[in-house]
Amino acid sequence: MELGFQIVARKGAGQFRVLVFDRMKRLHFPLTVFAAEAVKRSSDSTARLYLNAVIPFFEWLEKDESQGGTGRSWDDPPEAIRQGVGDYLVERLKCKVREHYAGFQLVSLTDGTQTTVRVFLSALKLFYRVMRAQDLYRHANALVDGPSAVLAEVQDRIAGGDSLPRMPEVSGVVHPRKQRLSDSYFKLVGETWIPQVIDDPEFPARVLSGGQSVGWHLQEQCIARILFESGCRVSEAVGLSLRDWAARGLLQEAQAFNKGSHGRRVKFIRFSAATAKLLRRWFDTERRQLDRNHHMLDDYLQSAENDTNLYHVPLFLCRRGTQLSPKAFREGCWNPACQAAGIEADVHQARHWYVTQAIRSIYETARLESEINRRLRELIEYMGWKSGWETLQAYQHYFDPQRHAEIQDQLHKRMDRALKGDLAQPPSRHPAVTAPSGAVLQVENAGRSNQDGERDSDLEYLLALGGGRGIPGDGE
Repeated sequence: MELGFQIVARKGAGQFRVLVFDRMKRLHFPLTVFAAEAVKRSSDSTARLYLNAVIPFFEWLEKDESQGGTGRSWDDPPEAIRQGVGDYLVERLKCKVREHYAGFQLVSLTDGTQTTVRVFLSALKLFYRVMRAQDLYRHANALVDGPSAVLAEVQDRIAGGDSLPRMPEVSGVVHPRKQRLSDSYFKLVGETWIPQVIDDPEFPARVLSGGQSVGWHLQEQCIARILFESGCRVSEAVGLSLRDWAARGLLQEAQAFNKGSHGRRVKFIRFSAATAKLLRRWFDTERRQLDRNHHMLDDYLQSAENDTNLYHVPLFLCRRGTQLSPKAFREGCWNPACQAAGIEADVHQARHWYVTQAIRSIYETARLESEINRRLRELIEYMGWKSGWETLQAYQHYFDPQRHAEIQDQLHKRMDRALKGDLAQPPSRHPAVTAPSGAVLQVENAGRSNQDGERDSDLEYLLALGGGRGIPGDGE
């Protein structure tokens, strides 16, 4: 059996904590150097994420060469690299690639496209940036479009450096602004924001199970449960203070800031009683060990001169005793848990999962259309969406066919019952059909001929399914 590339974690300290071996079990030095830089820039989990995204491309290059292909290599000139990446996107990742009039390539996703396309392009772009910095690749970065890079730099200077990417307005962000021009040669198509709808009820359990296998503590469990149970963003969860929780009675709710509220607490989030109990346990045990004052929950509540002081007491801490950051949770906790569980999911998909389940519950329990609309408005208000109904419409595009599928299932069951009942009766016992005009049309007429003298089998089939009732007479 042919072996692929292998990623080996190296025990102990050192510059190269992750080693990569090729199909011949030889050290792949460029990928090993890339892994070291990825670890240095972010974390071990991010390095593995990037490696898992680009290694299939390197395997594809070697396999193509071994099977009499064009003999491509990762250190080819940019034109050859771009051609190879384009072929890989089409053949392996099932994308559509077309050239823009400005010279770069537009990458469109299809139903068969793997979810790693964005990670693959970002990781490969970083790979060639590292190779150039290490003087291992003597050409220009093949994943960077020269003219776009110049325009992006000019745009950054005009904007005063404020060029962080933003979500479109429909996603619920308060003030949309002009997006930064990407300098990538391969640009993903799609200005319209489409939420990733997750309808798997076992999604939270799988993430928590993966977290348990990688050694999650009470803090990670609390954050993950809050994300799934409240639908809040990861920044809102890890940014909670003791004051936010105390302001809602230290029970199942906490006030929170919203994206674009600049830290002002403009909404609240709600989680389960079990999570609230777990949160108290975390605060009085594991958090106390990380806290610089070694205070328990009651210690802070009693020593606070007023409630505003509790704003400076974060609920969640990193190992240094300071507030945990979204990036630290995402890369150090969430990503390893998902990898251990064998799933591919960004932390923001917990929010999409919550909305999906909430909408499903509304449609399943509400009886009247007015009740559905009222509860959907309540969901919009709770989520804090600025473009409420527009954002909700993106989710309902998923539920509309789902609701019709449920109608189809009911129709299929009725048809099946009717067919079984009809077939169980002798052919001579078919009931008569009363036409609207009052004339009686016997079921034997189901075998009548059409204009060409042939039996109308479609009508015969429908008569049999319907039990011979309600079929129009000959005069209609």
